[in-house]
Amino acid sequence: MKKCVVIGGGIAGLTSAVYLSKSGINVELIESSNKLGGRAYSFKDPVTGSIIDNGQHILMGCYKETLKFLRLINAEDNLIYQDRLSIPFLNNNSEIFKLEATKLFHPLNLLMGLLNYNALRIEDKVTLIVFFIKLAFSNINKLKDITVERWLFKEKQSENLRKSFWEIICVGALNSSTKNASAELFASILKKMFLQGNESAALIIPKFGLSETYCKPAQKFLLNNEASISFSENVLELIIVDNSVKKIITSKREIEDFDYLISAIPLPALKKFYTDNKLAKIDFENSCIVTIHLWLKENPLSEKFYGLIDSPIHWIFNHGDHITLVISDANHLVNIDKNEIYKMCEDELNKYANITEGNISAYKIIKEKRATFIPSSDVLSKRPGVKTNVYNLFLAGDWTDTGLPATLEGAVQSGKIAAELVIKNYN
Repeated sequence: MKKCVVIGGGIAGLTSAVYLSKSGINVELIESSNKLGGRAYSFKDPVTGSIIDNGQHILMGCYKETLKFLRLINAEDNLIYQDRLSIPFLNNNSEIFKLEATKLFHPLNLLMGLLNYNALRIEDKVTLIVFFIKLAFSNINKLKDITVERWLFKEKQSENLRKSFWEIICVGALNSSTKNASAELFASILKKMFLQGNESAALIIPKFGLSETYCKPAQKFLLNNEASISFSENVLELIIVDNSVKKIITSKREIEDFDYLISAIPLPALKKFYTDNKLAKIDFENSCIVTIHLWLKENPLSEKFYGLIDSPIHWIFNHGDHITLVISDANHLVNIDKNEIYKMCEDELNKYANITEGNISAYKIIKEKRATFIPSSDVLSKRPGVKTNVYNLFLAGDWTDTGLPATLEGAVQSGKIAAELVIKNYN
């Protein structure tokens, strides 16, 4: 039969389905909504007609598995690639400071970039360079039980350095503050980002909306490989006999013609129809991301994106017809009225980018309350692996134990691992 059912059409589920179909396995993808992409998708704004993302995403050269996946589905041309790391930062006087790798060989290009980053004092630059040199030779397992904040304090990172560099990097990479995030995980990510070559540190931005960038190419790939996709279908129950899933009961039908099942949905959704003793004990604390899309009468911004120093807004992305503000680690905004959030953004834009209220013609605020989980040390130890106690059921998703935070790269990696285990079992 050689058939595998994949539950969930987010990036993890799409990755599993693509790799399975590439290997000649019959794939059926079941998605509960009427779209692909999970939390990472785009849609047409009904008021302005612009294509906007549910949540802005940015990739890095160290996202090796994500880039392989995008090449496989012929979507690599949907991205804008930096030659080397370059991040423009804005302060509250609308001054731009660039953190930019030079043309020297790695890692001197990054070290010189840090020395040229004028948002920092010279003593902070020296401290930061010493930090990265120590990181290159450190055993990150020693950071297992401490937070990023504690680690930075031990390494004598100044308050200015934390505000002008570390908070932006940590919140951007982990969607969590330095007070909560695991130092071990952050150290691992920093090594991948900055210590694995020039390409790993470079940033990559989608040219189009996320659905256009990867969802539609993935769907085309699957259909060309004779996979089937079912939308607006919920899995209600798994019938497990003799440690094997024998039947999948959905809101539309009962499915019995399959060998393997990959669940690539969030843990709360999975628990509605399957759990075991280990999964039952896991309860991740969610971390919200707030995305604010603003349409401007005149757009004064020239760069594709900006980081903001010591601001409640972390990033500005420039799409030409509109800009997108991103606030990560935003649980404090979950219950705040959207008008109040807009007013705060308006004030910050005035200070950081000289954009006044009169220049804003429309806005839209999106709260993704379950964007990621908070990667604290105790939570990381509870993440389940791909295999379950049921021999033909595998898990995928950015919440599984990938060794990465809840990013696109983590989701892709988990989906690929699950697919490889199914393929191995067939062989």
